[in-house]
Amino acid sequence: MSSSAVARNGQEFLAVLDNEEKTIKSKADGYNKLLQTDDNHLNEDVRCDINAVIGEVNLLLRGKLKQFRGLCQANVSKSTTSAGEPTPLDSDLEGFWDITYPLIDKVKVKFTKLDDRKAMQWASIEDEYDPNDVNNRPRIIDERLKQLQPHQNKSKPSTAKTANDDLKKLIQERRKAAANLSNSANQNHDVEIFVTQK
Repeated sequence: MSSSAVARNGQEFLAVLDNEEKTIKSKADGYNKLLQTDDNHLNEDVRCDINAVIGEVNLLLRGKLKQFRGLCQANVSKSTTSAGEPTPLDSDLEGFWDITYPLIDKVKVKFTKLDDRKAMQWASIEDEYDPNDVNNRPRIIDERLKQLQPHQNKSKPSTAKTANDDLKKLIQERRKAAANLSNSANQNHDVEIFVTQK
């Protein structure tokens, strides 16, 4: 779906874009309606998951897809873009679409997962770890850190504390040295007067 042998022009991409936007908007609207009509049957986790995907759709529509639509329209009208850049070539559109389509596809996959959960009365589904999904990374890293933490605490209990103490000592020593320097400057305030003979 992302690329083809023959480069598509702006008109063809506008048709593809309309279709993709219609699909994800329709899904987002359906789930939005579900959130508003549901009488507290959905738990907070499910609501958060639904809102996250709807938010992703809205960001896409207002961001990358809006930008891509502008490029396609500039390609069709053979005019400069709204940013004043030259008319995008068909190959430019292909390149932009290759970057943009995976974002659409990812949202569609998330809607499919929501559909699956809905069919199972919102039972939790164990996801396989996707290293490319930024949203999955923190949880996995957190789990790994929790496993490592006891070992770190036992082996190096005071590394941060020691560094902090060393820094405090250094600051105190510098302050003492500055105070001593200031005191010695104040004590040695003998004035010598030189008089030149005429």
